Amino acid sequence: MNSARLLRRYLDPDRSPFLYLAPTLLFLLLFLVYPIADVLRQSVFHNVPIRPHEGTPFVGLGNFVTLVGMQRFQEALGITVTWTVLSVSGKLVIGFIASLILQHQFRGRRMYLTLFMIPWVTPIVVAAVAWRWVLNSQYGQLNAFLSLLGVSGAVWLGETTTAFVMTAVVDMWVGIPFVTLVLMAGLQSIPDEHYEAARVDGAGWFAILRYVTIPGIRHIMLVVALLSTVWTFNSFQVIWPLTRGGPARATTTLVIATYRTAFESFDFGIGAAYSTVIFAILLTVSVGYWRLIRSE
Repeated sequence: MNSARLLRRYLDPDRSPFLYLAPTLLFLLLFLVYPIADVLRQSVFHNVPIRPHEGTPFVGLGNFVTLVGMQRFQEALGITVTWTVLSVSGKLVIGFIASLILQHQFRGRRMYLTLFMIPWVTPIVVAAVAWRWVLNSQYGQLNAFLSLLGVSGAVWLGETTTAFVMTAVVDMWVGIPFVTLVLMAGLQSIPDEHYEAARVDGAGWFAILRYVTIPGIRHIMLVVALLSTVWTFNSFQVIWPLTRGGPARATTTLVIATYRTAFESFDFGIGAAYSTVIFAILLTVSVGYWRLIRSE
């Protein structure tokens, strides 16, 4: 009797929650904590497998000092920040406008919502490969459409400026549906009484947008901006199938530079230092967003 009571007490989730949390904790340890710790460990060692005679000596912060002094790292950091700001800004602005339109009832709204979800449900690599065909300078659909309008096309992925912009456009195309749907949910949570009170006070559509709509979804916009920033900063599936970081390293972000360093140059120490810097930047951004949301 006592053993049965002890067993029930042991299996009670209120009294022994760690038994039920153990699988999740084990999963986090194996697939989150351990990889991060291993990358941090490798970042303080010199490790180039194709040069085994050099060994794997402990270099401390030497990899980070070397990394910061590399021109390619400085270029990749600037490209990453600019590319992320461009893409995230486009997602937020276009997603917000689309959410304002799609929250209203009109004929064909469900069809538009269904079509709007296609970029989000399409695997990113598949979408990037499809866009590579569309942007092809010789047989791509975009240049063919422009030729019908009497406009000469461009080598979209073969020039530095156009390649940079078009990779950001493709990343926007993939991420806008998520931003739109989340902001639509936020707009629907604003009470109708707020809009009615604003109209009674004589507020126009711009005043309502500024003083009712935007403040009502401010917290949601901050969360969406944070998620979009992290995903875009880490974007590999969009850039690599489109340009592989080219041309002339115009789209070589930190993630692309990390991949090339670790898996093409086989410099695992510098590659781990790249990853650690990316982790530190995103952690800083996340903590900043969290404090901003909490303070409001």
